Amino acid sequence: MAKRPPLKLFDADEIKRSIAPLAQQLPSNRPSIHRPSGDDNALPPEPTTPDEYVETIDRLWEEAQKSFLAIGRYLDEAQKKLPAEQFAHMIERLRFGKVVRSQIMTAYRAVTAGLLPPGIEAAGYSVVYHAATLSDTERARAVAEGVIRPDMRRTEIVAFKRRIRTNATQRNDNRRAMLEAEKQRLLARVADIDREISALD
Repeated sequence: MAKRPPLKLFDADEIKRSIAPLAQQLPSNRPSIHRPSGDDNALPPEPTTPDEYVETIDRLWEEAQKSFLAIGRYLDEAQKKLPAEQFAHMIERLRFGKVVRSQIMTAYRAVTAGLLPPGIEAAGYSVVYHAATLSDTERARAVAEGVIRPDMRRTEIVAFKRRIRTNATQRNDNRRAMLEAEKQRLLARVADIDREISALD
């Protein structure tokens, strides 16, 4: 029976030296913020100050909000190109519901139709949706007052809509009350005239 060769003992330091070059190639050991400038996937430096965090988060938020235009375009195309049954089945498989889908499509159509100022998509689909639901007169007033702008907030456009429509409702209510009072006055006058006519008979 042949003799087995003796087991080779490895030195721990030698093992470390052997695998060190490989360990440096692991993703966890690669620098994430010092990539070559020609790398298409280069990341910006990691934020360290409050201002840098705000700038980074705001930039990512703006990019995320702008993506609703692409989503709206595909939804609009699908609705136009697919048979109604296929479109209905398609939207059931989406991750968002009917309300969000309707708002995205309304916002997309308003932007692409030129109803809102350029760059307004940066505000996000829900904000743009509220701006899109304004009448032409209301929208012009919102632009003139500086309410509709790329950095507008949802609370601002909702408050504007509530304010002008509350004022309009109040004006309508006042006008209605005046007309009702005038109607009652005229009816009373007609009754007086009828009585005078009856007295003549």
